[in-house]
Amino acid sequence: MSRKVRLGSRHSRRRFVQTSGAVGLTLAASARGDLAVAQSATPEDSAQAPYYEDTEGPPQPGGDVRFLLYEDPNSLNPILGSTSIAIQVVAAIQEGLTRNDPDGTFVPLLAAELPTQENGSVSEDLLTVTWTLKDGVTWSDGEPFTSADVLFTWEAARDAANGSTVVSDYQLVTDVQAPDPLTVVVTYSDFNAGYLDQFPWILPVHATGDVADMRNWAFNRAPIGTGPFKLDEWSSGQFLDLSPNENYREEGKPYLDGLIFLVVPDESVRTAMMIEESAEIMLWSGQAADEQIAAAGVGASRTAPGIWVVEIHFNLSQPFDDDPGVDPPHPILGNVRVREAITLGVNRDRITQELITGTVFELDSPLDVGWLDCQVEPFSYDPEAAMALLDEAGWRDEDGDGIREAHGIETVEDGTPLSLMMNGYTGFDTLDLIELAVQEDLLTIGVDVQIENQELAVIFGTWEDGSPRMIGDYDLLIYDSGFFAEPGADIANQYAPDQVPNADNPGGENIYRWVRDDVGEWITAANSSPDIEVRRENFCNVAMALREDVVTFPILQFSEGSAYSNRLHGFAVSTWEWATWDAANWWLEE
Repeated sequence: MSRKVRLGSRHSRRRFVQTSGAVGLTLAASARGDLAVAQSATPEDSAQAPYYEDTEGPPQPGGDVRFLLYEDPNSLNPILGSTSIAIQVVAAIQEGLTRNDPDGTFVPLLAAELPTQENGSVSEDLLTVTWTLKDGVTWSDGEPFTSADVLFTWEAARDAANGSTVVSDYQLVTDVQAPDPLTVVVTYSDFNAGYLDQFPWILPVHATGDVADMRNWAFNRAPIGTGPFKLDEWSSGQFLDLSPNENYREEGKPYLDGLIFLVVPDESVRTAMMIEESAEIMLWSGQAADEQIAAAGVGASRTAPGIWVVEIHFNLSQPFDDDPGVDPPHPILGNVRVREAITLGVNRDRITQELITGTVFELDSPLDVGWLDCQVEPFSYDPEAAMALLDEAGWRDEDGDGIREAHGIETVEDGTPLSLMMNGYTGFDTLDLIELAVQEDLLTIGVDVQIENQELAVIFGTWEDGSPRMIGDYDLLIYDSGFFAEPGADIANQYAPDQVPNADNPGGENIYRWVRDDVGEWITAANSSPDIEVRRENFCNVAMALREDVVTFPILQFSEGSAYSNRLHGFAVSTWEWATWDAANWWLEE
């Protein structure tokens, strides 16, 4: 969902793993081999190292880095819900009060220090947090960065009517004061365990506009930031040209003369550009690209353990009834036995061990990541048990056509085929492969699954956009998403019973329409305590409830990384940050 990913709490990023071969589904030809760095070549190694780092030096100033994207950003205003592609650009331009180091710990960025009770910046009742800002920081246009910018960011972020997608992140904030240019006082109604992540992005009050008109700001395409680079030109569908921010606070940085994002949809063209050394970074490269780039001796895949989990998300409410609420239940998926049967009918081992090569992992809960480490009852592959469950639920194939139909089920007419639509997003070959595997497996147990992929902007659109995900018009959604280092607010937004999206709460992310009071109580308890063990216990209760009700079905977890030129140094591939998080440190070897 989530720090930095603000398309909703958790949103997807794409990854590609090339496959070849052939019986039924396309089979992978070979494993990743030695292309991944030692830190992430195997699950065991990945668990030991939080990031890949290239620190060769000393740095050499000059040169342009060309960064290959596969689609155009939607907006460079992260408060409006920038896609993960857009955030790659945003992170080189804009900053927040804090960021995560590669080990997941928070460090001050625009803040002078982290507020704690020990340094007197967090009140005894945990309801008041005082931020001291770094002195002397300016925006790229030379205007001073002050507490007024932080106050303005809160005002913009908390207003759902203006298109903000992060309203729920600020729901505990009752007041923000800026008593002097370098002090911000945030008051909460209840303790916010994720207060260090409260301001992942800061907007400039002087270079934006009326909060109510945020959707129409020129800033959305021409942002001003405090980061190491500034945007000079954005030619839609072609490139975004960034140059050094001459007002950047770290003297001598960035080292590069420019950072150019090139929009190149075709995977083979991006690969050729890397081989020809007309690009230095290929975002989320796949195995085939990695092998070709390494064979050419010009670069290599650099990866770290990832947070991104491919899941099947179940809609528990009836779709296409002009009612985005919880009731009535989904006529097919409202029965937990059907949902459980679907999980029993999908062979995850075939997907993770045969169909997809590279560093992927199998896990049973989206909360089995980071410090949460929530273990639940494993999902198993048992098609016989799946068919027995469907029989019990009234779904039987009595006409012999291979597709089960309803018999004596109150919610559907007798004879209705057991047919579901599964929606993913376009342009992601690995997701296509997973969808085909799921479709093929479920057909063997008599479940007809039709696949309809949509543009990323549709799948991850807003309530106002009428995104099917937000208004509840879908059966199954399949995509990859993840929680970041401090997941509390996003777990609440994703699973709390009061976070079902609606006109009054358009930023809610409980797209499942899953409502359990005890889940809400556990989330509240976890997010009300500074004790990490108390938090883990309660969040793991949520994980067990998710498993019990089969709300979501994790298929696999990805590693994180891209292909980098051998000439590029000074970068770190981090589990918790975007690829450009440390672009100030990048340099090119002559």
